[in-house]
Amino acid sequence: MKCISCGAEVGLTEGKCPYCGREITENASHRRDLKKYKDKNKKIKGEADSIVSSNLPIVISVVVMIFLIIALIIAAYLEDNAYTLRSEMIRKEAEKKHDEYSVIIQEYLDAADYIGFYSFVNNHCIWTHQGPYEDLKNVTAIAGNFTAMVSMVEEVVMYGPEAKVYSQDMSIKSCARCIEDFYNQYSYLEDEIEDDPYKEYIYDIKNQADLILEIYFGLDEAGRAEFFAGSDNARYAYIEGVLLDE
Repeated sequence: MKCISCGAEVGLTEGKCPYCGREITENASHRRDLKKYKDKNKKIKGEADSIVSSNLPIVISVVVMIFLIIALIIAAYLEDNAYTLRSEMIRKEAEKKHDEYSVIIQEYLDAADYIGFYSFVNNHCIWTHQGPYEDLKNVTAIAGNFTAMVSMVEEVVMYGPEAKVYSQDMSIKSCARCIEDFYNQYSYLEDEIEDDPYKEYIYDIKNQADLILEIYFGLDEAGRAEFFAGSDNARYAYIEGVLLDE
């Protein structure tokens, strides 16, 4: 705006003309409104500061609580996924050490330690369905079923008719199922075995399984055929009868 006395440009908040000294009355209402606004703003700011100050412990507690909740969520996620994350790390390590681990694996196989072989593959989270260890797929599957079968045969033979895991007769039933699972797995893969690079080991695992059944349960080739032709209950009864020496 212009000073009506000297024509100089003056601001809307000026009370006097800085050039001629004339008192500016034209913007008096604007200056009053501006003062009210500043006073009101100062009051509101003071009230806000007072509210924040009086509630600062609550605000801090809420912030801390939020961080604690986030930390708990992260911790729960890590705990729930710890096994998966660790397994993935071990698997990647196994891929990097393929050459080194392949030598160890071959030593297990050459020693006919198929349970040790399967344990090594399992403990090192080695994937055999894809990647650098894919050629071990069939022998690993057979060795896994063989390991389970041997474990249950040892369970029932060691404890006899009192063998139990979950109930008095559960081990006998589990043993029969593990035996069946092994031979089913072998039968399922039989068409692929001849072309498998580890076929000699797969055949040897099968021979060991046959020998175990013959030694501990008196099941030669004909006996195994009859054993598998029977019902589940017939197989349970047969194993229990052997353990009772009936």
